[in-house]
Amino acid sequence: MIVKKNEAQAVVELLKELFKTYGFETEEHEGWVIPEGSDYAMKGYWYPEATENTGQLSIEVFINSEMVMVESFAGMGETAVERLKQAFASFVHHSFPTFLQAIWGKESDKVTKETWKIGTESYEAYIGTQGVINYDKSKELIVPESYLSKIKEKILNEKLENEFHWFGLFFANINGLDTYAEVSKDNLKWEEAGKIMTSLAWKRSNSYYAVRQFLVLKKV
Repeated sequence: MIVKKNEAQAVVELLKELFKTYGFETEEHEGWVIPEGSDYAMKGYWYPEATENTGQLSIEVFINSEMVMVESFAGMGETAVERLKQAFASFVHHSFPTFLQAIWGKESDKVTKETWKIGTESYEAYIGTQGVINYDKSKELIVPESYLSKIKEKILNEKLENEFHWFGLFFANINGLDTYAEVSKDNLKWEEAGKIMTSLAWKRSNSYYAVRQFLVLKKV
């Protein structure tokens, strides 16, 4: 997939405006948006026709030459503008506050902060807001309370050494028969944790629903 220049610039302007909303002046270098005084940067890639009627926004956060965090968001709609609007809104709700606090130190009431002991290392855990899409508006969606604690238990038994680690949690009920679960660790699919997500008592529904959450660990 190829990102057109005008579409790439639109994402740059959205990111610059978003940082400005939180009090950050920025500069741009080759599509990277760099908050003033920071060694870290953010970049977005927009694919308006990733699939039929669905676009994909990929956000990258540059930590160093060997570490780039990646999160992706789908946007649906009749036009590319509608798709980008939905995908960017999803990013702002689900992941941006977590990035902002973990990477740039801007506190948010949408992020829970905990201290986790992992092996011999201590990490600050920045846990983002749980995001839910539920197409069945007639019923309240009950999400298994244990899913995050189960994934936390799994993380605490990992061998982690880097300054940062990041995890994306996703579960979708497609139609009451088919489901999809995925957990990513440092951009890679984490199969064992994905099986834990699948094994929980998720509600069956004939309507589509999805749950996602993002968290970042930063070494103390």
